[in-house]
Amino acid sequence: MRQNKSLILLECAITAIASAPLIAHATPEPPLSGSTVSMELTGVTGASMGGYYTSPYYALVGPSGFTSASQFTSTSSFSTAIFCDDFLTEVSVGHIWQATVTDLSALSGITSPLSTLKFDNGSSDTASEQQHAYMAQAWLAEQILGVNQSTSAGQTEAAEMSYAMWAIFDFNALSGLTSSEFDAAFDYGLDAYFSTANDTPSDFSNVYIFTPTPTGASQEYLAVFPAPAVPEPATLGMLLSGLAGVILGARRRKRAR
Repeated sequence: MRQNKSLILLECAITAIASAPLIAHATPEPPLSGSTVSMELTGVTGASMGGYYTSPYYALVGPSGFTSASQFTSTSSFSTAIFCDDFLTEVSVGHIWQATVTDLSALSGITSPLSTLKFDNGSSDTASEQQHAYMAQAWLAEQILGVNQSTSAGQTEAAEMSYAMWAIFDFNALSGLTSSEFDAAFDYGLDAYFSTANDTPSDFSNVYIFTPTPTGASQEYLAVFPAPAVPEPATLGMLLSGLAGVILGARRRKRAR
């Protein structure tokens, strides 16, 4: 999610005002695994590093078939923090897409990679490789969720974890970092794999994967449930307007050619 110029400050304030009443009344609950939902990217509360905004982002989640922002009402949708595992696709705040929902525990006992997920489902991949990659993603998402990003140290820590998530499926994501940032992100990625070495997907039954349909329609995201409380409208507006990171033209660098 690329940083934007001063125009974004005005645009994000408008976004905050428009979405605040909806967010205030939302009650995040996990959708049914295997179902299709509509999603709209509404903003970011994470920091930035290497020219890109980092998790968590926020999205509205509603029933399948929504094509406009007006359909995401307080009774038809909810707002939740989402964590991006996809460095390959470009998105923008306000972007709406359809996604297939997969409870991570659905990967338990599989003998071939799930084709409904965006990554590690090619002919050369194994089920165990896909399981472990997504468990590492889930572990990192939970770690980011627990970081206090009100401090610069916390922002740096969470941003490095976000890059670790991106690097799992696209190691080129680390190429724009400083040497110290690279090392930290790489180490977080190793921590994620080592920390989940003895886990099974069932240990992350509270983590859901939202895979865009078709896969190129958006980025793939993870959400951790129960979802964190979303700020009240006034608090949210202050937070968003205070962050140069709230975006309308978020862009993701594509794989280096």
